[in-house]
Amino acid sequence: MKLQVNAGRIEDTSAEAILLFHFKDETLGGLSKHVDEKLKGQIGVVLKNREFIGKAGQLYLISINLEKIGIKRVILAGMGGRNEFTLDKLRGASAKGANYARNLGLKHLAILHPLEAPVAMEETAAALTEGVILGTYQYNKYHTEDKADIKTLDAISIYTDVNKVKNIQKAVEFAEIVCDATNLTRNLNNEPGNVGTPTYMAKMAEEAGKKHGFKVKVYGKSEIENMKMQSFLSVSKGSVQEPKFVVMEYNGGGKDTIVFVGKGITFDSGGISIKPSRDMEKMKWDKSGACSVIGAMSAAASLKLPVHLIGLTPFSENLPSGSASKPGDVVFASNGTSIEIQNTDAEGRLVLADALVFAQKYKPKAVIDLATLTGACVVALGDVAAGLMGNDEKLIDKVRKASEKSGEKCWPLPLWKEYDEKIKSDIADIKNIGTPGGDAGAITAAMFLKRFVNYPWVHLDIAGTAWNDYEKPYLTKGATGFGVRLLIEMLRDWKS
Repeated sequence: MKLQVNAGRIEDTSAEAILLFHFKDETLGGLSKHVDEKLKGQIGVVLKNREFIGKAGQLYLISINLEKIGIKRVILAGMGGRNEFTLDKLRGASAKGANYARNLGLKHLAILHPLEAPVAMEETAAALTEGVILGTYQYNKYHTEDKADIKTLDAISIYTDVNKVKNIQKAVEFAEIVCDATNLTRNLNNEPGNVGTPTYMAKMAEEAGKKHGFKVKVYGKSEIENMKMQSFLSVSKGSVQEPKFVVMEYNGGGKDTIVFVGKGITFDSGGISIKPSRDMEKMKWDKSGACSVIGAMSAAASLKLPVHLIGLTPFSENLPSGSASKPGDVVFASNGTSIEIQNTDAEGRLVLADALVFAQKYKPKAVIDLATLTGACVVALGDVAAGLMGNDEKLIDKVRKASEKSGEKCWPLPLWKEYDEKIKSDIADIKNIGTPGGDAGAITAAMFLKRFVNYPWVHLDIAGTAWNDYEKPYLTKGATGFGVRLLIEMLRDWKS
């Protein structure tokens, strides 16, 4: 999709339709009023008759039949009450309007930038862009029938005040890069298990590095063994697919080194502690955290952010076989910690443990891991927010503020020392699950990870937010790419 920012009058556009945003129960003002004057008051009539009142999520199509007017369609998108405005509502309205135009078979949509929105114009421009790009995402790679019927929106023209063009253009370009990286993340995460193997994912990381400008080093099984990552390797034992440990590095300057770590289970059957068959096909998404790290690395490098950034993604399958790890097995992580594997379906923390130890070599100022780690987090927070835990309040606060700006919500959970008792093992240092009843499961999983860090660290449990089972305003069904926008927002505002 091609995006461009224009300073001319939107009524002079060559687009097949224009999209106007409108607050609930308000009269037309600003540039929207000017457009309506050119259209002989047709929008005003619709508002007066209350055919459209501007409720959040409401759309209305006006067909125009006027001589000497190039506009043939106007799409009105409701924003809800002005006092209830959020950037997420704008993202949703932009997505709904763009999808409506696409479903009409249109190729080119003009959008009037809502300069009257009660936040900075750069923020609204970015949110508008995010809604359009993320909201019109489609994953059609494996469709073979009716491909000619798949509709696409090819061009978006954003119209704004002539004095605002440079600032708006900059905000749109920034958002476009971040959204493209988010959609890369979604593409990788949507790959089925027979394609998105550890080897394939490592190759995709290498291709992203070449395209966007960061270094990639891939370690195979023998090298992982030499690094004494028994915890990581224990997960891959039941699969014929070789595990891969991918190390990415982007150095844009800055004195602080920041490390992102992503769980990369390319398919999770649960291993010997096998999952129920219902919905198991979705377990290709257990690589969500790793996909988000690849996306964040791509965006940071493309934006040339002034940071030193490391991305670590341990990739493995988790399958049952005669060679698979068994409940009751004991393995050693690369820092010497002994782990009793009481449940092979608690495998994410096993691969992350060795990756978090590996991160120590960089003497990082901050480490953030992302993982679809526990169903318990879904029980606690649903699909609305990720669980936010860590050992450093300043870093937690940075992530929380970035989540609020990006719209990728997080909610803090405690890591009190009392929870540490729940992961003590009778025969090893720790065990990989908490109490048999599973209480505080998201927290005890984080307490397990905490054993492997000696630096400022935040853990994001994205089990509820990385995948959509139904359509949301600007995120379609399937992989959401959660975390990319949050991480880039944090890096954007990073201060030592």
